[in-house]
Amino acid sequence: MTTSSRSTALPGAAAIAVAAPVGVVLLAAAAVVLAVHGGPDRTVDPVSALVAAEVSGPAAVLRAVLLAATAVSAGMGLVAGFGGRGPARPGAVRAAWLAGSVTAAACVLGVVTGAASRPMAAVHALLALLVPVLLDSRRAGTARAAGVAGLALAGLLGVALGPGRSGLPLALDLLYAVAVSVLAGAVLVGGRVVSGAVGGVLGGVVGGPDRAGEPGERALSRLTVPAGLLATGAGLAQLALTGPPAGFDVTHTGYGLAGLAQSVLPLLVAATWLAAERLPAARAVAAPLAPACAAAAVVLAVVVASVPATLPPPAAVPEPGRASARPVELPGRHLAVLVAPMRPGPNLVHVAAAERVIGEPAHGQHHGVIGEPAHGHDHGGPAPGPAAPAGSLAVSAGGAEVPLVVRTGATGLWAVLDIPAGTDRITVTESGADGAPGRYAADVPVSVGTAPGDPALTAALTGPDGPECASALLGGLLAGTDTGQDTRQDTGQDTTAPSQCPSQTLTSGDADALRDTVAFLAGRGIAGLAVVADASARGAAAAELVRTEAAAHDLAVRDGVPGDTLLVVSGWSEAPPALGRVEALARETATGGIVLAPWLLSGPVLAAASAEVLALPFNPGETAARRYGALVAAAFPGDGPSTAGYLAWLRAGGSGEPLAPRAAFYGAAPVDVPMGMAGMDHGPGSGNPGAWYPGGTVVPISPPLGSPGATP
Repeated sequence: MTTSSRSTALPGAAAIAVAAPVGVVLLAAAAVVLAVHGGPDRTVDPVSALVAAEVSGPAAVLRAVLLAATAVSAGMGLVAGFGGRGPARPGAVRAAWLAGSVTAAACVLGVVTGAASRPMAAVHALLALLVPVLLDSRRAGTARAAGVAGLALAGLLGVALGPGRSGLPLALDLLYAVAVSVLAGAVLVGGRVVSGAVGGVLGGVVGGPDRAGEPGERALSRLTVPAGLLATGAGLAQLALTGPPAGFDVTHTGYGLAGLAQSVLPLLVAATWLAAERLPAARAVAAPLAPACAAAAVVLAVVVASVPATLPPPAAVPEPGRASARPVELPGRHLAVLVAPMRPGPNLVHVAAAERVIGEPAHGQHHGVIGEPAHGHDHGGPAPGPAAPAGSLAVSAGGAEVPLVVRTGATGLWAVLDIPAGTDRITVTESGADGAPGRYAADVPVSVGTAPGDPALTAALTGPDGPECASALLGGLLAGTDTGQDTRQDTGQDTTAPSQCPSQTLTSGDADALRDTVAFLAGRGIAGLAVVADASARGAAAAELVRTEAAAHDLAVRDGVPGDTLLVVSGWSEAPPALGRVEALARETATGGIVLAPWLLSGPVLAAASAEVLALPFNPGETAARRYGALVAAAFPGDGPSTAGYLAWLRAGGSGEPLAPRAAFYGAAPVDVPMGMAGMDHGPGSGNPGAWYPGGTVVPISPPLGSPGATP
């Protein structure tokens, strides 16, 4: 072939020859930057990031096979239809038939298993089988028609890579799909050029000898480098746009690693192909294996590109001073980890865990609740899931491990961990059943910075009322932001960072509810009140308010008198033991019943007695309250809703009904109520993992307190 004919046959080859090495270097540098620093910071959906993936193993394998076969089918059609000028070689037809048959079979299985709709699967399978039919035809124009079918398949591949994407992310998926499909076809077609005497994969595919004026196999081979660079560029852009914003998550999560691999593998193919064409020494070494290895790498790129859609999206970047909720995967167990206040020194670490059997749905069914409190009674509801032995999970920050333990009145596992300034990760470790240390471990990124936190906030978080504060923080996070404040407060402070725990102050709304409660009880003519408080600022203020109101209504407040009504204004940790004592006393003598403060609406607290009454400014059975409970259960398996969490969720943007101006009495009892009855809440037996009272019911029993209808 002469120089002039080569220039005619390969227009732009000189430009590609200069630009290709530069592109390889620049894209490799971009991949390193993303792996180290992550993508640009952006708002993420905290719920989706925390929820475990529901895709089963067989479904994920079927999806990967379908997309990989689709890429090969599309590539054969594109390259044969638009890159060659002659009938397809027998090897090309055989390759297209193989890929098309696998694609069609995967479509059929998708319909049978319910993973694909019949119309789309039929179109997908038809296009995949149309490519080899057209390639095998000797009629004029059929090769170009095969190229059109291949382009349509590449479009389906792009849409399937990121279900639900639109705009620029969808455009990048489509670009990646076309580029990686062309790369697959070019690798198969151009293998003859690199491998020399070894011959092309499948015996060559398109066109005849490399004659003057005809692109032939050499031109198709040179499609490999630009196609690989284009696929890498689209993959890296997608990783930066929709991938993990934290560099840690790029290299430590399945989502980040898959996104990085789908970008880097085409680049490796392009770089290897470029070296084999330009460097004689590399050509001699790579000749026997380059085509097969390149084809395998391209297929693997499509396989890993199918993975992110089956995984939870990336979580937000941890920031100093902001509570962080992160998912963690250990073998057979999905964890959700909350760390607050995210400052140097003592931090509260909460871990919710769900046991998972391979092939079982990841959440919503058969959850094992880790750390179910030991107190409480069997009220006929479903038995709690398997509890983790104390110390089976531990957490550390570069030093000694701190066991994650059960706390009274709370679900899940808890630890107070001292995190040194500048620490960028903590480690959650699962030990064996026999106590052997460190069977599995997973790192959780943190960013505590160097500035000290608010001592009062830290003391509240790491003290007895820490779980309630954590529930409020989680409620704010699930609404898209953090807040440590009650929603009925308007302090004007930034609600994007925890500034106050519920136990640090008695809000005006809670104070009004307690006043109305005392007035109502006094009007009912009860014998007296027994008040249970704690040492928190809220508990002390509530106890003082109750005594003042009781004195104003000539109602005695005393301890140890049988028949008095118990009014509990303590925190979560002290309420269950007090309720247990009343339950034991009720088996011997009559009691005056139990009334709980509004902030004690929590499953473990309610389960400590057979019946309670609470004054609440909202109905736990309303749609918004149920939706919040479902979000908590989905994000932190085994956790349930609470008053503090729901109010924080509302304040942070959760959509729900406005709080009532006056609280009403709600009765809580371990009674199963059929679904569909207005105002009722149901336990897990009714299929609601986010129930306010697992195994029981919370129902309104009075008009708003203080109204004429509520007057005794």
